[in-house]
Amino acid sequence: MGSKVCAIVGMGAGVGAAVARRFAAEGYCIAMISRDAAKLERYEHELAARGVTAQGFPADPGSDESVVSAIEVMREAMPPPEVLIFNASVPRESAPSVLDPEALAADLRIGVVGALIAARAVLPSMRAIGQGSILFTGGGLAMEPVAAAASLSVQKAALRNLVFSLHQELSPAGVHAAIVTIAGVLREGSLLDDARVADAFWTLHSQPGGQFSREIVLS
Repeated sequence: MGSKVCAIVGMGAGVGAAVARRFAAEGYCIAMISRDAAKLERYEHELAARGVTAQGFPADPGSDESVVSAIEVMREAMPPPEVLIFNASVPRESAPSVLDPEALAADLRIGVVGALIAARAVLPSMRAIGQGSILFTGGGLAMEPVAAAASLSVQKAALRNLVFSLHQELSPAGVHAAIVTIAGVLREGSLLDDARVADAFWTLHSQPGGQFSREIVLS
């Protein structure tokens, strides 16, 4: 197994799979965390067919303990991740006036609190060596909310704010916290497709210390 690991929390079709392929092409092993164990096994096989070392670690993104436990198991099975990609959110459809407050709280626990939990779990090893990237999938709803997607709008706005704070705190320590904000609908073959998003994550990770961007906006 190689020494470079990219961990993806919220692995799935689309952005997660594209990011896995992009970092694998640069020689990274891929650690994948998701609720669906069967899908993780499928991604393991798909990446193995490309000659990529990949391993899945099932976890419930709504449970702090489950995510932390999965990351601990991952760190026992693989070297500490050099890169963490947080790609989890809840695309609930509801206008704000009828949005169940408990549902919003549950969604924020996955899309925002979960992001902080995952970041905190990998930070000690990154701080110890003075380098690493913690990158997040954002959305244009953070800047232009849509009433019918009130929960996701709030999640992405709160996540963006959190990432900017992490960026400010961690940059002096050599750890790059940043967000890729997808301001539009992903569509294969367009200027806004999965491969372009994956390239943006790689661009952020590749930036040298002292030149860290806190955000790339794709539209």
